[in-house]
Amino acid sequence: MERSSRLSRSVVVHEPVAGLCALVMAAGQGSRYRAQLDVDKLLAPWLAESDSPPVLLATLIALQGVAERLVVVASKDNPALLDWLDCHARELNIELCLVQTRGLGHSLSQAVERYPASRGWLVALGDMPYVRPESVVRIAGAMTEDNLVVPVFRGQRGHPRGIGSRHYASLRALDGDSGAQGLFSGPVLELELADPGVLQDIDRPQDRLPQGGLSSLIHQCSIP
Repeated sequence: MERSSRLSRSVVVHEPVAGLCALVMAAGQGSRYRAQLDVDKLLAPWLAESDSPPVLLATLIALQGVAERLVVVASKDNPALLDWLDCHARELNIELCLVQTRGLGHSLSQAVERYPASRGWLVALGDMPYVRPESVVRIAGAMTEDNLVVPVFRGQRGHPRGIGSRHYASLRALDGDSGAQGLFSGPVLELELADPGVLQDIDRPQDRLPQGGLSSLIHQCSIP
C-alpha cells in the first residue's frame, strides 16, 4: 500500500479492541531534527514534499479506531505541539496526557498510571508515520492481558508494541530514556509482518520518504 501526500489510505474495517489503550509517545525533544531545520519533527511534513501533512497526523490516522482510547503523550513544554493537538483533538478522537519528562520511560510510566487499561497498552512512537493501519490492527488483535507483542520485519523488531496489563507494575517503575526495552528481553510474541514501516522512524529530515516511496523502505532494510 502506498500513501500519497494527502494521506489516502486503504480502508481497514475493524472494531476497537476491548480494554485496549493506544499511547502515542510524543514528548521527546527531537533534537537531531531541530538541529537541521529548527522545527518540531512531529509537525514537519511526513514526506519529503513540503506540502505533505504533518508526521504526527500520519501516525495518528494509522491508529484510528484500533483501541478504546487513543492518547497522545506530550510534554508540557511544547506549546506549538499542544496548540496543534488542541485544534485536532476532536476530529481525531484523541485524548492528551501532559507530562514532565525525564525521557521515554518516565513519560510511559506517567501515561499508564493516568490511563489504566484492562487488556493493556499499544505503545506507538509519534515519529513513525509509515506503519500500515492493517499492521496496527494485527498487533492489537494479538494482545492479551499477559503477553508482550512486537512486530518483526525481516528479522528486525519494530514498533508499535503491545504490553499486556499484567506488566503494569514494571511500566510504572520505568524512568529515564530507556523506554520499555527491558520488558522485551524476555518471552514475547513476535508478529512477522510484511511492513517495513514498523522499522522506520524519522530522526532527521533526510529520513522522510518521497511521495509514493513507501516501497523503497524494503530496499533500505537489512536482510538477515
